[in-house]
Order: sequence, then structure tokens, then C-alpha cells
Amino acid sequence: MSNPDDRGTGSAPKPSRPDYEPKWHTEPQTLDDLMKRAGPYADATKSFVEWGAVSLWLVKVWPNAALAAAMIPDEAAGLSVLLTRQAVERETGWPQLSDRAVTPALYNLPDDAQAIARRMAAEVHALWEASGRPYLDSSRCKDAFRFLVACIRSGSIPPVPTIGDVPPRNT
Repeated sequence: MSNPDDRGTGSAPKPSRPDYEPKWHTEPQTLDDLMKRAGPYADATKSFVEWGAVSLWLVKVWPNAALAAAMIPDEAAGLSVLLTRQAVERETGWPQLSDRAVTPALYNLPDDAQAIARRMAAEVHALWEASGRPYLDSSRCKDAFRFLVACIRSGSIPPVPTIGDVPPRNT
């Protein structure tokens, strides 16, 4: 057994490799890993990450050939996704950092307009999935995880055991 204080004899432990990578990630890299760590917020986290990727897909791929083939105008798709995204995040329980409750704009529309917006958003979501779920990447998962940690630190949500120990924010 080597002695860490044994200098000069060659039996001291060697320093770790500079290219060492840990066997696990401190932040989630995939949506599945994120959902496992999100605990009771798994469904809300999934909807937050997916609808965020759909929104980015609509912005980055303009004009969108998939929408054109489905005869959905780009502007209408963007608006319906925005309205539906806000409502779905609230309905699934995605936490907020502030205690100021914001009513999603979709709720201010008549029932038939809400149904149309939700149906169109669901069609856009299906087209996004058929396109290979672009922009659903590790950075989006990390951002959602960091937001959950920020909510725990601020006291907006109680600690989630699957996220791990989150030190309180120093004020």
C-alpha cells in the first residue's frame, strides 16, 4: 500500500488523468434522465422541454416545409404553439419563480378558439415529432434542470429528492 506522504520513492499515488470524465453527469444530458430526476415535476418538465423545442423549431425553420405540406400557415402555427405552450405548462404544474400568477392568454379566448389553437398546436407537435424532434438537445434539458434547482433555491417548490441536495440561496 502506498503512503501519500512518501515523496521521492515513486510509491506515492499518481495524480488523476487530465482527461478523466466522471461516470455520471451532474446535470441531465437526456430527456429521460431529466424526467427521472424531476420527480413529481416529470410531466411538467417533459412538456416544458418539448414545447420549447417545438417553438425553436418553428423559429429556426422558417418557412417550414412540413407546415406548408400540412397547409398550416407559419404565423398561425407559431401563435397556436405559443398560446398552447403557456396553457400546458400551467396545467401540468410547471413551477414559477415568482409568486405573481400569470393567466395564460389562451384562457381569455372563447372555447371554440381555444379548441382550434390546441388542435393546431397538436398538429404542429406531431409534425415536429415526425421531423425527428429537432432542438430537443442536452442544453435544453440542462436549462430545465437548472430552472428546477432555481425554484428549489428560491422556495417556490419544495426540495425534490431525485434532484439531490440543493443548497439554499445565500441572501
